[in-house]
Amino acid sequence: MATLTGFRADRDGAYIDKDTEAVLDYSVDWGTWMPSGDSINTSTWTITAISGDTDALTVDSSAKTGDVCTAVISGGTAGNIYTVNNKIVTNNSITERRHFRVSVKARSV
Repeated sequence: MATLTGFRADRDGAYIDKDTEAVLDYSVDWGTWMPSGDSINTSTWTITAISGDTDALTVDSSAKTGDVCTAVISGGTAGNIYTVNNKIVTNNSITERRHFRVSVKARSV
C-alpha cells in the first residue's frame, strides 16, 4: 500500500482539509508498494471535476523523486470535496492508482 502522511480516514477512505487560498504539496510515497527491482516511469495526477464548480481544485505542477510522487494543488470551492488520483506506470509496465479526497474549507480570517 502507498503511504499518505497527514491524512485522516473515514468510511470512504483517506481525506485531508485544505483552505480555499492554500497552495500545497500533496505526496504519495509508493516505496512500500513498489515491487523489488522496479521503479516509477510515469506519474499522472488528475482531479475529478464537480459540475458547476466556480473555482475547481487544480494541479499546478507535479514531480517524481524516487518512489515519491508530488502534486502542487491550488484552488477549490469551499464546501466541495474533490477526489485526487495519482496513477503510476512502472518501468516493468505495471499500472497502479491511488486516490484521496480534499475537503475545501474557507478558513481565512
